[in-house]
Amino acid sequence: MSRSPEPDTLIDLAQDKLAVIDERGRFRYLNAAARNLLGFDPDELVGTDAFDLIHPDDVDRVRAAFDASVAGDAPPDGPLEYRYATADGDWLWLRTRVYPPAETGLDGYALSSRDVTLEVESRRRLETIASTSPDVLWMFTADWNELLFVNEAVKAVFGIDREALRERPRAFLEVIHPDDRSAVEDALQRLSAGESTNLDYRIGVSDEGMRWVRVPARPVVEDGEVVAITGFARDVTDEYRRKRQLTVMDNLLRHTIRNDMNIVDGTAERIAARADDALRAPDPSSEGDAAELAADLIDHAETIRRVADDLLTSAEKQRGVIDLLRRKEPPKPLRVASLVGTAVDNALADSDAGAAAVSVHCPDDLRAFTHPELDYAIAELVENAIEHAEAAPRVEVEVTAPADRVEITVRDNAPPIPADERDPITDRWEMDDLKHTGGMGLWLVYWIADRSGGDLAFDADADGNEVTISVPDADCDPTPPSGRWSPPQGLAGRSAAAEPDGGSPADVADTGPDRDGEDGGPPWESTDG
Repeated sequence: MSRSPEPDTLIDLAQDKLAVIDERGRFRYLNAAARNLLGFDPDELVGTDAFDLIHPDDVDRVRAAFDASVAGDAPPDGPLEYRYATADGDWLWLRTRVYPPAETGLDGYALSSRDVTLEVESRRRLETIASTSPDVLWMFTADWNELLFVNEAVKAVFGIDREALRERPRAFLEVIHPDDRSAVEDALQRLSAGESTNLDYRIGVSDEGMRWVRVPARPVVEDGEVVAITGFARDVTDEYRRKRQLTVMDNLLRHTIRNDMNIVDGTAERIAARADDALRAPDPSSEGDAAELAADLIDHAETIRRVADDLLTSAEKQRGVIDLLRRKEPPKPLRVASLVGTAVDNALADSDAGAAAVSVHCPDDLRAFTHPELDYAIAELVENAIEHAEAAPRVEVEVTAPADRVEITVRDNAPPIPADERDPITDRWEMDDLKHTGGMGLWLVYWIADRSGGDLAFDADADGNEVTISVPDADCDPTPPSGRWSPPQGLAGRSAAAEPDGGSPADVADTGPDRDGEDGGPPWESTDG
């Protein structure tokens, strides 16, 4: 009959380091794993302080947990992870469970320590990757009642702290746009039932500060049971903004070409009819004086030339806007006075200023986080104000710095900007054949402000218009805007309004006169190539 091994033999065969320490932390016993893991002879360590070999960055935390265990005669809340020195000067990560005498009957505290170096290093590499990812990486339990993991990006995208989400795992539902919440809740149920999903939805309880996220997710299944849900959330607001921009550009182009070509077509018909009548008349004098005929034809030809010039101007301006939208450089601190001065000079040079009175009030030391193209936006507003004034143009450019913003306000004495110019920018509906704007100018201003993390506000009364561009103040916040788009917060009368959101809730699913003026082009030269 085989003899049962001695308990000491079994303990020495264990791969975990087993030890007993007294209440002062001195070793009273170690098994053979101490030699295998650390390179020390167990007998050499007996009587030494177990805490002397703990990494300096970890020792206070581990000592405090052990002292609390001694004082309460109870084990710590969970295993302790820390670095421990080896005989050759390296460090191992150990995961240690502490068992007080009341649980073991031993004269001391039993420690069971396992080498988790590979696990900790792997986890830290993943945490490093997660911490640098702009996407929100997350994992919940199958019932969504416990958050297992989320990275720091949740604060930037959802506006929720990680600790707050751990305390209330379903809190993320509260920041989802009300029109999209039911679709998200339905997706949660489908995931818990074992079905993968891929949703686009809006973050933001109102249209202010709204952003779009794309959230692919899948269940984690073990032995046929859903044990967790994992996925990521990616900010795709730029994609929706680009879709909106393409829609606007398409509508503007079609509207401009259709209207202008109708004029060309009608004028050409009148020329043909006038010439035909002249040729058919038996006596040319019956059609009037030849000079009158020539004058009519010249007038019609001038109409065609003017419309052709307008089309070329529109094409150049749209080319300039497209070039602007393609640029990816971030905003940077720029001196506002210089931008305003350049803008006013360009506007006066590019328009028929005549007796225009333009005044500028701008502190010399203000800086804004913005794109250099901000001067184009200011010039566009000044030039339009001059062109559309019915009396002698009066334009005031005032720059102020309320709170953490820089506001550039352009006031004029022109008639109110037509509703069909403002509404496509300030309203949430999408442009279509019945609701469109014929001008590119305000869209240019809006997109430049938006790309700088700013917004655009309109106001008007009997005395004229007031248009305000608001951008971040570079001297209030030393860091530039995050690069993630946040929709404007003051489009309609300086109050709640945002860029049209690029779509109705149906997107939440799996997977008047031209204010640009007849000759008004952009403040830049557009070149071919």
